[in-house]
Amino acid sequence: MRTLNLVLVGVGLLIPAIALADDETPDIYSYSWHDSRLKSDFGVSTQIGGGISGFTDQTMRDTVASGSGMWDLRLTLGSHTPLAFEAGYVGTAATIDALLGTQSGTLLGTTVEGAFRYNVLPHYAFTPYAFAGVGWQRYDVTGGAFTTSDTGMNDSDNSLVYPMGVGIAYRHPSGFVADLRGTFRANSNAGLVLKDIGGTDFAPLHTWAASGALGYEF
Repeated sequence: MRTLNLVLVGVGLLIPAIALADDETPDIYSYSWHDSRLKSDFGVSTQIGGGISGFTDQTMRDTVASGSGMWDLRLTLGSHTPLAFEAGYVGTAATIDALLGTQSGTLLGTTVEGAFRYNVLPHYAFTPYAFAGVGWQRYDVTGGAFTTSDTGMNDSDNSLVYPMGVGIAYRHPSGFVADLRGTFRANSNAGLVLKDIGGTDFAPLHTWAASGALGYEF
């Protein structure tokens, strides 16, 4: 009976200790999955931003104006945990010239993607991070009639993309968030612009982007 009483007392002391540990503010260099400074306990962040983007293929660089404008909206679940998930929308706009002829138009890009993000210092004010994921991308050429036979390009394209990159985020105790990142998006099944005049292969639509964003987390 004495042994049983000791066990019960030990369990009673252990449970409050565990609860206290969960409520404690984590060390800024720790990899805890909880952060009591935040209402969500793990970090939910929304950000909006913009930047520039471009294509890595020479044919695409010759037909699309360099330094395309881009804007994005992003939701992060787990901004204060070692591993987070991001869902994002990315839009782009740039002037595009026909591969054949003299037509010009506007190339509009729409991307919806999800990615897993590794936070190097999840509880520190500044956290470098790396991310990788998958998404769907659509391009539309507006401002003219674009057909493969007449211009060497189609007027639209749908494909899968695989975003990956690195960045750094600053999180203020008030909830303010600032973010800088560089992204490479590998594109599959491109079908927008012919790689060579008279050929049948399409130029790859791999892109790079440099962007910044501001937001709030709780």
